[in-house]
Amino acid sequence: MSVDFLDLPKTDETQQATPEEYYFSKSKQEWIMVSDMSDMHVRRAFKRILRMIRLGQLIELSDYNGTDKDMIVTEIESIESHCAKLKEKILSTS
Repeated sequence: MSVDFLDLPKTDETQQATPEEYYFSKSKQEWIMVSDMSDMHVRRAFKRILRMIRLGQLIELSDYNGTDKDMIVTEIESIESHCAKLKEKILSTS
């Protein structure tokens, strides 16, 4: 029996270390590590985030406690920077 493995170089993007991400669980009313979530819960959370993006409401008002303003502004600036790069790439290829 032959077992073939995909030998990816250590420089491949999929092989790089990634920081732990947290997700706000509405049912538990706390931030939980994504890596601790079951597949079903990750899918449900992903669908919730996609819906929030589509509706233009990335941060639900019920989750905002008024103390995370600097962190939220930093995240918004990162998203805006990413969107600008995407827009530049799309416009340069057309």
